[in-house]
Amino acid sequence: MRNITAILISMVLFVSCKGERGPMGPAGQDGNANVQSATIETRFSDWDWSDDALNWAIAFDWDAIDVDMVDYGAMLVYLENPSSDVYAWHQLPLTMVITDSYSAILETSYYDYGFSIFWTNSDLQKHKDVLQSYYDQEPMMFKVVLIDATSYAAHPDCDYSDYNEVKAIFNLD
Repeated sequence: MRNITAILISMVLFVSCKGERGPMGPAGQDGNANVQSATIETRFSDWDWSDDALNWAIAFDWDAIDVDMVDYGAMLVYLENPSSDVYAWHQLPLTMVITDSYSAILETSYYDYGFSIFWTNSDLQKHKDVLQSYYDQEPMMFKVVLIDATSYAAHPDCDYSDYNEVKAIFNLD
């Protein structure tokens, strides 16, 4: 008897919820529910030297990097150049020419639930003093953007190397 009563009440509520709709509101701004971003600040003391890989590395956990993101999405990483002459965000991988005889490559790798950034010196030496002198006083700032496959494919004309364009297209803060 209770089942029949519950079914009758459900039917009455279902039928009574149908009614006239009001006028449609204006279209909203495109969202970015499938796009996530973060700003990461690191200092020299956050990085670890690997004698096996001959590079500096820093690793981050991020639950947003799931299996689907690794298999089908995109992760974009940008390094801030805070120079007063040329303020800009540069996409990784990036080669930085530090002196006439020394350069470094920054690159990334992402995997389920995390990612790493690597700093490899051109001569594969540690150069602790160079890295420390650059980034001990001022932090290294990174922007990390995760884009699902559908959102990425929806913008084939986007210059993904330009952080400001990515920021505008995906309405990032």
